[in-house]
Amino acid sequence: MKKTNKLLSIFFLFTLILTIFSTNVFAISVSNYKPKYGKTSASVNFRAIASTKKGKLGTLKKNTAVKILATTGEFYVVQTATNEIGIVSKKYVKTVSSAPKGAKTYTMVTKVQKATSANTILRGGPGTNFTKRMTLDKNTKVTVIGYISNWYVVLTDNGNVGCIRKDLLKSTTNSNKNTNTTTNTNSNTTNTTKVSMSENEQTVFNLINNARTKKGLKKLEAGVNLTKLAGLKADDMVSKEYFSHSSPTYGDPFKMLTNNKVEYKTAGENIAGNPSLEDAVNAWLESETHKQNIYSSSYNYLGIGVAKSPIYGYIIVAMFVGQ
Repeated sequence: MKKTNKLLSIFFLFTLILTIFSTNVFAISVSNYKPKYGKTSASVNFRAIASTKKGKLGTLKKNTAVKILATTGEFYVVQTATNEIGIVSKKYVKTVSSAPKGAKTYTMVTKVQKATSANTILRGGPGTNFTKRMTLDKNTKVTVIGYISNWYVVLTDNGNVGCIRKDLLKSTTNSNKNTNTTTNTNSNTTNTTKVSMSENEQTVFNLINNARTKKGLKKLEAGVNLTKLAGLKADDMVSKEYFSHSSPTYGDPFKMLTNNKVEYKTAGENIAGNPSLEDAVNAWLESETHKQNIYSSSYNYLGIGVAKSPIYGYIIVAMFVGQ
């Protein structure tokens, strides 16, 4: 993308990194799927796997209330009133308006692939009191579709569903939704020094600077205006439900900087959607394009914005500026 006028030329490099999952018969539909409530229309098999031939856990009686979390083929992934996670046939579930009484809050995330950090037990629900369904070896990849308290709801590659404690899963390369952009201009940078950040913003700021320090690079300074703009961008992405460098409110990040009188020679932006701040930064560091911004010696200032998101967990915006 190229923009030219009589005084200067601006070149934009835009790279979009999307998670690509291997295709298999257990592909699960989560993106843009809004969890809803259901009730069984007849007695139906309750299974641990999307299959009509195996994984039967028991039977749900007619008129059993469930929370429908996602779809996989001809099956629903459901949460019962006792918080057990399983599979039922779509044919025997009708949607209703009320939630199953006793069911804990479930939060959907855009499906993201993670890996086990050690040999890990896949359980039937969000707690150690639930039945052990299988043991997953270290570095086994699973697809996370949401979470209940401190437990992820996951789907394995062979179609088994269940729960794994959050701290037992780690990011895989490009495992969250990220994007990166950089540009160069002929302007100057203006930032003031005293900056107020939230605890989450300070965490991401420190993670990025710690990564730079390990590479022998100078730490970036926090910019007041830059931090404010990153926060506005993060809030805007959550409130308007989009994931893009181009904001319907502020335009692209470079227009946003210019309109708010932040001058720069070099600027860039990383954005991420992830339920873990640490995982978001780690995914940036595992991506060749994203870590270019983090490790660039051209930048002097960094602004971080973090906003809670019902879809991703957090939206994180990192805005980089250099003199």
